[in-house]
Amino acid sequence: MNARHRQRPMLVPPPSGDALSHGLAMVTAPVVFGLIGAFLDSRVGTGPIFLLLFAVFGVAASFASAYYRYEYRVTHDEAGKPWTRRGPA
Repeated sequence: MNARHRQRPMLVPPPSGDALSHGLAMVTAPVVFGLIGAFLDSRVGTGPIFLLLFAVFGVAASFASAYYRYEYRVTHDEAGKPWTRRGPA
């Protein structure tokens, strides 16, 4: 095989398995939604109602995202394993 056609090793891990990207996803959603809520509160003139509502929504969204990523990864990793196969009925 020609040296030019060899695959280079990956120097950066894929983002799907990177703990830093998962941690940032857990933090950025509530912060961004909280900032949007704070902006709306300043525009409308209310107290921290929108800030709290949007921040809680951001927390719920980040946990839902983590749950579905985990479920996808588990089903993908365990596909075809003996304990996932259905036996005869």
